[in-house]
Amino acid sequence: MMSNAPDHETEEELSDAVPHLSKKGWTWVTVGLVALTGIATWYGVGQADQAARWATVGFSIDSATDAEVTFDVHLYTDETVECQVRAMNTSFAEVGVATVTVDPAEGESQRLTVPITTVEEATTAEVNYCDVPR
Repeated sequence: MMSNAPDHETEEELSDAVPHLSKKGWTWVTVGLVALTGIATWYGVGQADQAARWATVGFSIDSATDAEVTFDVHLYTDETVECQVRAMNTSFAEVGVATVTVDPAEGESQRLTVPITTVEEATTAEVNYCDVPR
């Protein structure tokens, strides 16, 4: 006769049911973690070595030939930095570009608003990059 009572497995039986990694498996886990740590370190050092960091705050499309972008820039150098801003259309093609010079004498952190003349109506505007001119 079959019993409808639930099976009660002991903790020992359950721990035996959990698969364990072999030495080869642990080796691959360790190699993967070391690789991910290396990639994260490489990326972090690359970001920390930049002369400036920026964040787009907003933009406005004033007309079919005029756009404006507002952004914050944080300088990590005593040198002048150039920032390139761009306006793009619905296909994300550049329809206008402007460059602005950021003087560190005006402060380490600055909020700038830059006008962009466009060849057709833009739908968005952003900072493309900021860097020390070479």
